[in-house]
Amino acid sequence: MSRYQVLDKAQIAAKQSVITLAAIGAVELLVTIFTGSITLTADGLDSLSDAMISFIVWFGITLIKKPRSSSFPFGYRKVEVLAAFTAAIIIVVLGAIITYRAIGALFNHVELHYPELTMITLFAAGSISLHRAFLIRKVAIESNLISLKLDAKNSIKDSTASFVGFVSVILSAYTSFKFMDAIGGMIIAGYIFLMAYTAIRESTLVLVDAVNNPKMTDDISELILSRFQIRTKDVFLRPVGSEFNAEIHVILPNATRLDETSKIMKSISDMVKDEIGLARVIVVPEPEQH
Repeated sequence: MSRYQVLDKAQIAAKQSVITLAAIGAVELLVTIFTGSITLTADGLDSLSDAMISFIVWFGITLIKKPRSSSFPFGYRKVEVLAAFTAAIIIVVLGAIITYRAIGALFNHVELHYPELTMITLFAAGSISLHRAFLIRKVAIESNLISLKLDAKNSIKDSTASFVGFVSVILSAYTSFKFMDAIGGMIIAGYIFLMAYTAIRESTLVLVDAVNNPKMTDDISELILSRFQIRTKDVFLRPVGSEFNAEIHVILPNATRLDETSKIMKSISDMVKDEIGLARVIVVPEPEQH
C-alpha cells in the first residue's frame, strides 16, 4: 500500500471518528437534560472535545497530502504534529471546565434523575467508543501518524471514562454515596488531563526537532558500512511529522574522484531512504583525516 493510500485510509478513519464522537456527545448531553448527571455531562463534553480533536486530526492529514511548495519545501508533514498539539490544548481547557462543574456539584449536591437511563447511555457510549478506538488504532499503526495515534488513544480514554462513569452512577444511585456522580466527573477530568499531558509532551518534542532514536542512527551507520564498506562520521536526524529527514556525513578516501563521489552519494541516499524508510536523505562526503 502506497503512502497516499495509507493517508487516504487515515483521513477516512478520522472523518468517521468525528461523526461518531460528535453523535455520542450530543446524545449524552441531551440525556443529561432529563437526568441531571454530572458524570454524563462530563462524558458528553469529553466526547464532543474528542470529536473536535478528530476534526483537527482530519484537517492535519488533509494538509499532509498536499504537494511541496516554495513556501513549504519540506512539505506539510509537521502540520499533523501541530494539530495534535492544538488538540491537546483544547483538551486541557475542556478538562478544566469539567473539573469546575464537578467540584461545584460535590459541594452542592444535584439530585440524579432516571439513573437507569444514565447508565444505559454511558454503557452504550463506552461500547461504541471502544469499538471505534480499535479500528482507529489499527489505521494509526499503519500510517504512523502522531495525531491519529492521539485520536486512537483519545477514543480508548473516552470509552474508559464512560465505563468509569457507569460505575460512578451505579454507586450514586444505589448506595449512600450520592457524591459519586460528582466524583465520576472528576475522574473523567483526570483522564483528560493525563491524555493532554502525553500529547503536549510528544508533539512539543517533535516541533522542536528533538530526536531520541539512537537505534535508527546505529542502523543507518551499520547499513552503509555493510553495503559500501564506508564509515559514517555523523548522522543527524530531524523529525518531520511521523517521518524523519537525515543528513549523513560519510568518510571517503582522499583519492576518490568527483564523478565516483557523486555516484556513491546517490547510491547511499537511495539505499538508506528505501531501507530505513526516511522522508529525505542528504549525504555529505568528508575527507579522511590523517
